[in-house]
Amino acid sequence: MTQQNLFGESPAQATNGEHARKPGGPPQHTWFFALRPSIEDSRRIHAFAGELLSFHGVLGKRIAPERLHITLELVGHDVDDALVEAACRAADAVSFPAMEARFEAAMTFSAPSGPLVLLGSEGLDEVRGLRMALGCAMADHGFAPPRAYEPHMTLCYDPRHRLAKTPITPIGFHAGDFALIKSHIGFSRHEVLRTWRLAG
Repeated sequence: MTQQNLFGESPAQATNGEHARKPGGPPQHTWFFALRPSIEDSRRIHAFAGELLSFHGVLGKRIAPERLHITLELVGHDVDDALVEAACRAADAVSFPAMEARFEAAMTFSAPSGPLVLLGSEGLDEVRGLRMALGCAMADHGFAPPRAYEPHMTLCYDPRHRLAKTPITPIGFHAGDFALIKSHIGFSRHEVLRTWRLAG
């Protein structure tokens, strides 16, 4: 069975996600596109997260400021250079204005690891628009982006202390570019490989 792409079509080959992983053992690296706050904004969000988690009794391991991000699209796990180059060509084709990303709620997702995240409604509509533009470009280059997408920023992981969806004082950041990131799994390290400027 072929995987459905962003528009419900059935490409001959799905080249991202699990289909791009080399056989044998757990993945060592993951490549993905993301929006990243500036150093100042990431520190501000990290401080806000500390107060939020403390207030609600969430004690899990927090994400370091330099790793805070909103994932846009997955490229794959342990992929080869050709697939990374195809992803970069797709990103080259994206034209989208700079934006303000704003979060208005927090909650713990249902995954066993207990990711506690920031969410937004209208405040993240432009993020959804950028993700759609990037997904279209990636589909043109042989990728099969998933349909479901909920933009969010993970603050910590705590499987023991879970938070139902809770309104928060709105907080956000200015996004002037998006990046291709290589995550070194198990080392809490994100390597920014390339960035693309958002116009305006």
